[in-house]
Amino acid sequence: MNPVLDWIVSSTAGWSEAYASSSALEATILFLHLGGMVAAGGLAFTLDRAVLRSGRGWPRREDLARELHASHGAVIWGLVVVFLSGVALTASDPEIFLGSWIYWAKMATVVVLLWNGWLLKRSGERLLQDPEDEGVFLGLRNAALRSAGLWALSVFAGIAITLYA
Repeated sequence: MNPVLDWIVSSTAGWSEAYASSSALEATILFLHLGGMVAAGGLAFTLDRAVLRSGRGWPRREDLARELHASHGAVIWGLVVVFLSGVALTASDPEIFLGSWIYWAKMATVVVLLWNGWLLKRSGERLLQDPEDEGVFLGLRNAALRSAGLWALSVFAGIAITLYA
């Protein structure tokens, strides 16, 4: 077996046992993970929709850029909850999760989602400086479109892990 995986399994044995023996703990961690996804992903998806609709003159680009800027912190806090609960879920059965290609595909999706979120934030900041810059606006729309797809793919991969891991 892999010595790194052996170390992870032995290091998380206490947590795995506590998680497996407590339905309340399992429910709480799952709630935090799914709740964080709903909160962060729901807000991000709503903002993505606003960006995609904004090409029709609603809302004004300045207002859209301000809303993106104001909402970024809430999305980040939701992602922090998702990350911490995800670590707890992974540690509950590291052999299953770390040995699953679906898990690693989801992690890759999350990395791309975070990178895209950074691009989205940067484009929103640039749009605040110059709302009429069509190149910046096009980059923002492309990032919003990717964001919506990546959030959906991440949720799908999370469901697939529970079914196939």
